[in-house]
Amino acid sequence: MKNLRYLLPILVVAALFTSCNQENVRELVDPADADALSDILTFPRGSDRSNGNPPSPSTSTQAPTVQNNNAFIQSSNGSTAPLNFAYANVNGDLGGCYVQIDGAGEYITVPYNASSSSNGELELPIGLPTNVDAGDFCINFCVYDNQGRVSNVVSSCVSVLRLGTGAIQISLSWDNSSDQDLYVTDPEGETISYTRRTSASGGQLDRDDTNGFGPENIFWSENAPDGTYTVEVDDYDGVPSTTFYVTVSGPNTSRSFTGETSFGSKVDVVTFTKRGDRITF
Repeated sequence: MKNLRYLLPILVVAALFTSCNQENVRELVDPADADALSDILTFPRGSDRSNGNPPSPSTSTQAPTVQNNNAFIQSSNGSTAPLNFAYANVNGDLGGCYVQIDGAGEYITVPYNASSSSNGELELPIGLPTNVDAGDFCINFCVYDNQGRVSNVVSSCVSVLRLGTGAIQISLSWDNSSDQDLYVTDPEGETISYTRRTSASGGQLDRDDTNGFGPENIFWSENAPDGTYTVEVDDYDGVPSTTFYVTVSGPNTSRSFTGETSFGSKVDVVTFTKRGDRITF
């Protein structure tokens, strides 16, 4: 059981984080600019930002330990990067984690709000806004227990692709090396997916990932039709359990959702309505 599931419900589709003011972040941000990148990345609800560096690892033998399950993943602008870690030697409960973009002058505290076992796995989803440019960055990560004891620090690196965005962008990522597929049905009733990559309304799939983590991306660069859009995720490989993340972005909003597929299921993620520059969920 991934203990972060207690903090972020993913047994059913649920909203993770929301940004409602994208108008002031249209200038592209270079991932190599650690401070600028840290300022715009989105973290799970309840996270807190602080200046400086996080507390140093504890020297106590009772301090928790952590290891990186994926030292490198690929993501994109407008997507959610799922980072996976394993923890051990927790005495009591996990208190949360500290996250810092390598080179940034601030760090982020993500609390855990439930009991945990002495060892297990957890997942940290990080949202990349649509204005993140192509490039690479690394994230330093550690956990702390409810006594304030801090684990060792591990790093994950993210390679950002620059994919299509504009009037509407829908991106999919997931947490294992399976083939998950993104489906979006537009107001005209046409469905875009790997089987039909474009629609008459101007939507297109510009990336189909067949071997794990994503991202997959469907977008309308401009003139997306007004009306209702439906987003689904399909487990092409039929694996036992996959946690997925879908991010829907427009000129004035961005919202991320998470859920699970299993054994070939196809999951309804969200239905939203576009009217002019406004998207409502």
